Amino acid sequence: MIANGLHALAFGIGTGLLITVGAVTASVAEAPGSEGGKGAAADTFAALGALTVKGRLMRESELGHEAYRPDLAGDPMGAVGRAWLDLLQYADDNHLDEGELRNIDQPNQPANMRVHAEAAYLYHMHHSAGRFERHGLFEALTHEPSPFLSQLGQHLLDERYSDGVFHQPGQAKQAPDAPTMAQGLDAFHATAYAWVRWHKPGGESDMGQLDEATMEAWMGHERDELLSVARVVAETLEEHWDEHVGVYRFGEDGATWAIDDLGALIRGHKGIYEILYVFGQADDKQTAAGLFDRAMSMSEALLGEEGPATPWGLPAEVRFEEEAAVAATDVIDVAAQWRLVHQITGGFSILREREGTSSFLDERAPDLTANVGKGIDKLLVSALDHQIVDGFVVAKLDADDGSVLDDRTTTQAVSAFIRGVGNGYRIGTAFDRPGSWDEDKELAERSERLYDRFLEHGRLLTNELLR
Repeated sequence: MIANGLHALAFGIGTGLLITVGAVTASVAEAPGSEGGKGAAADTFAALGALTVKGRLMRESELGHEAYRPDLAGDPMGAVGRAWLDLLQYADDNHLDEGELRNIDQPNQPANMRVHAEAAYLYHMHHSAGRFERHGLFEALTHEPSPFLSQLGQHLLDERYSDGVFHQPGQAKQAPDAPTMAQGLDAFHATAYAWVRWHKPGGESDMGQLDEATMEAWMGHERDELLSVARVVAETLEEHWDEHVGVYRFGEDGATWAIDDLGALIRGHKGIYEILYVFGQADDKQTAAGLFDRAMSMSEALLGEEGPATPWGLPAEVRFEEEAAVAATDVIDVAAQWRLVHQITGGFSILREREGTSSFLDERAPDLTANVGKGIDKLLVSALDHQIVDGFVVAKLDADDGSVLDDRTTTQAVSAFIRGVGNGYRIGTAFDRPGSWDEDKELAERSERLYDRFLEHGRLLTNELLR
């Protein structure tokens, strides 16, 4: 339990240093425009996501490999799992009110949809409990997040969705705006994943242990209701797709998008098209294929060889022109860039397919992973060479020359870097796990350097930002 923002337990994370885990501070130095401020839900859930990724990677085949830091797979990995559970309890006590998310200092104001999407990512740790079984955390990681996740999913569909549009609570039916629609789709994909995992072969070992009536009681809706939502949302997306430029047009911004909103939109497509494919009819499967194709084309426009990346990273906003994404700003927002990488690669993402789900990746886009992987490799190199200053990622750079515009270290950027690196570093070929290091000296040097930076950001998160 966390009381008054402080956790009573102190422990070491593979370094011998003591850390204190509890409330999330806004940042080492808060960035302008941040959703930070002590007690900010955005920072709490960003940190939970980062701990998820950090903990998962401490297993013996990655950070805990004998060729790197075998000690990490022992007590330190278990400590991260326990820290995650404590921070989840803090979030439950301070941010959750019957499915509604709120900041501590703004208890009467619902958090925006991005926070809801960040919170929904709790499912990745929930479904990673098996990695922590040796640490005695399987039961806790399996069961303690379940009520939280079910409340989020119910609230999303009851209060933040109507007639094919995701919106803020209390808003009347209106045309969708890009950020809210995109982040709503991202939040929805977690609910979709729960049902797909329940249904797919092998699901009986986890979600499939529940019979359908129990699943419906937990989720707050029937499977057919979810299929209906997917169908109506697909109709909304169809209405707003601009075939000429290759992106959706919502609201006044038209074909200009913040890159992390676009990442949320792409990951949100996964939830819609998998529900249509797994539970729908022949025409639903055809719709699903079309949605996948759009997600694929937007992913390649952002991260493919002809994309808008500079030697220093991705511009924070892009404009679509004839199926190409071009820079719409000269600012690189480091947190937004790594959120995008996390959205493309993490959890139930476009690049991950399992038995019993669609096989669009193999059938319709066999080169997508390789193309996106090259783009992610470039961003990883950019981070190592330019975005990390004095050991940690900065907040903003100039996309024209790579000069630092904001050298502050924020919770959002640190957490996003951890999530993006941990989920994306093996999509391309420039980095790999220690088991492959003997085969390529340069690969080993690059990968070890990236692992070191990853761990340093993890230590900063647990030693300074969680307290």
